[in-house]
Amino acid sequence: MRFLDNDTKRSRVSSPTFQYFGEPQFNIDSAEVPSEEFTTAIDAGYALMNKAGQALFERVCDHLGENREDKSVAIFIGGGNNGGDGLVLARLLIEAGIPCSVYSLAKAEAFKDEAANAYRDFADNGGQLIEVNNLPERDPKFALVVDCMLGNGASGELRPAFARAVIAINDWGIPILAADAPTGYDSSEHRCGENCIQAKETIVFGLPRLDAYTSEGARVFGKTTVEALDYPDNLIDKVLSGVFLATEDMIPSLLPNRDEYGDKRSQGTAMVIAGSGNMTGAAALCTKAVLRSGAGLVTTAVPKALLPALQSKLDEPVFYGIGDSTTDKLSIMHLMQLQDIATHQSAIAIGPGLGTDTETQDAIRMFLTGLTKPVVVDADAINACGSAFFCMEGGPVNAIITPHKREWERNFGPLPANENFYPEYLQQFATQFKITIVLKGCPTYVAIPDGRVYVIPAHNSGLAKGGAGDVLTGIITALLAQGLESAEAAVLGVLLHQKAGRLTREKMGAFSMLPTDVIEMLPQAFGC
Repeated sequence: MRFLDNDTKRSRVSSPTFQYFGEPQFNIDSAEVPSEEFTTAIDAGYALMNKAGQALFERVCDHLGENREDKSVAIFIGGGNNGGDGLVLARLLIEAGIPCSVYSLAKAEAFKDEAANAYRDFADNGGQLIEVNNLPERDPKFALVVDCMLGNGASGELRPAFARAVIAINDWGIPILAADAPTGYDSSEHRCGENCIQAKETIVFGLPRLDAYTSEGARVFGKTTVEALDYPDNLIDKVLSGVFLATEDMIPSLLPNRDEYGDKRSQGTAMVIAGSGNMTGAAALCTKAVLRSGAGLVTTAVPKALLPALQSKLDEPVFYGIGDSTTDKLSIMHLMQLQDIATHQSAIAIGPGLGTDTETQDAIRMFLTGLTKPVVVDADAINACGSAFFCMEGGPVNAIITPHKREWERNFGPLPANENFYPEYLQQFATQFKITIVLKGCPTYVAIPDGRVYVIPAHNSGLAKGGAGDVLTGIITALLAQGLESAEAAVLGVLLHQKAGRLTREKMGAFSMLPTDVIEMLPQAFGC
C-alpha cells in the first residue's frame, strides 16, 4: 500500500473517484463535440443539453417530494444554452404533469442552435414563455425556483433586467436550484456580484468547479451536486489542471488494511510530541485522536511536569516524561531523549501546545533536521520553523504540515487574494520543497509533492473551535503509522475529520459540539 510513482502504478489516492476541476470558464462548444452518432454538431450538443435538463428534472422532483403534481415550479431562463437547459426541464415537467411557469429574459426568436431546438420541443408540448416583467410582486405560490438565466462563464455586473429578476427571486424566500452557477456570480473574477442568486443548491454539469467550494462561492452556490456529462477525452484534456475533488464516499477505498493476526506494533506505532505549561489539552486531544484512529501503540512525549494532568485524562498511551518533575517545556537538552524514542516509531506528530519559548523552538528545529520518519508538523512546530522550514538543510522527509490560513501567512507569506488561485500557489510550494501541505479552512486544500492538489469541501462552524486542529493532526499521524503514504494519509485524514465533524454537528449542533465529541464520533466516520 505504498504510494508509487504515477508512471509505474497508480496509488489509491489517484483513483478515478477523484474528479477533475475544470478551468473556471469551462464551456463546451457544440462544434467540438464528436458528431459521428448525430447528423450535426448541434444535434450532438442538444443531446448533452437534454442530459443536463434531465438531471435538473430529477433534482426538481427530489425537492418537490410527494404529491409533486400539486406543486408549482418557477423557471427563469436567459437566451443562451443555460436557458436551453431550463427549457428542456420545463418540457419534462409538462410531460410529467407538474405545473411550471417559465419566465424568460429573451424573446423566442433569440434562441439559437441547441437552445432553439429546446424551445421548439418546449413549444410543441404546449409550453409558453412569460415575460420577466410580469413577475408576481409578493408571496408567489411556487414550491421551487430554478435559475437558468446565465450559468457558468458570466462576468461583470448584471444588466438591469437580470438584476431586477435576481432581487425579486431572492426576496420571495423560496428555495432556489441553480443550473451551473447562480446568476450574478462573476466567473471571471470569481466573486459574487452586487446582486446574486442565493441558491439552496447548484447543479454543476460535467466537471466540478472550484468556484462552488471556495469561501466566496459556496455562500451563493449552496450545496453543490456534480452531474457528469459524456464529454469526450480531448475536451477533458483541455482543462486538466492537477486539481481534484475529494469527497466522503472515497473513505472506504482509502482506509489502511488491518492485520487481523498481528500484534499492537504491527498496527503502527505513533509518537506525539506536544504540550507545555498551560497547554495540556492539545497533547490530550492529539493523543486521543491517534488512539481512536487505529494506531496500535501510542507514545505521548510531554514535559514531565505535565504528566499528572495527562495521566488523569488518558489511560491507553505510553507516557514519556521529558526532563525532570519541574520541566514544563521542551528544550535542546531533551533532544537525545526524543531522538532515542523516535527511532522506534512508525510516525510522529510534533507541535500541538508546545509553546513559543525560544528554547523550545530551537529544539523543534533541531529535532526535525535529518528526521526520516513520517511526521506531521503542526501548530507551534510550524511557528518554530517558519519560512526556514522550506530551506532547512537536512529537513524532514515525508513531512506533512497542517497550517490554517493565518498560520500560513504568519510564517510563509500572504496567500493569493483570490482563493481560486490557491491550488496553483500551493502546487509550487509542495513540488519545490517536496512536502505535503494541508491548508486548513473552508474548503481544505491538500497539495502533494507530485503537483496534485486535492480540494475537500467542508463548511462546518462547529469545527471552528480550539483543539479541532489537534484532532486532525492525531488522525493523520495514526494513518501514517499504519502504513499510508503522506498523500493518502493527508487526504483521508481530512475526510475522516470532516465526516466526524459533520456527524457530531448533526447530533449536537454547531454551538455545543466540542473537539472531544468529534473524537468520539470517529468510529462512525471510519464506518466501524
